[in-house]
Amino acid sequence: MGLLGVLLVPATLLVVSMLLLVTAWLEETVLSARSLILRTARSQSRYMQPERAEQVVADQSERLLRSLQR
Repeated sequence: MGLLGVLLVPATLLVVSMLLLVTAWLEETVLSARSLILRTARSQSRYMQPERAEQVVADQSERLLRSLQR
């Protein structure tokens, strides 16, 4: 158990570090307010006029700003 225990400590640290890196990447690229707004605008822009897509983005960004100020 001694050698296995010694090897598990760095392995655990590596797993935790990788999990933190993946979480940070996911939060920055997928869950950020900017990416959510862009994804919504792109997905809905096929079905609406550019002015309406711009209004949707403006509404969402305003709602996000208000929630950040609380």
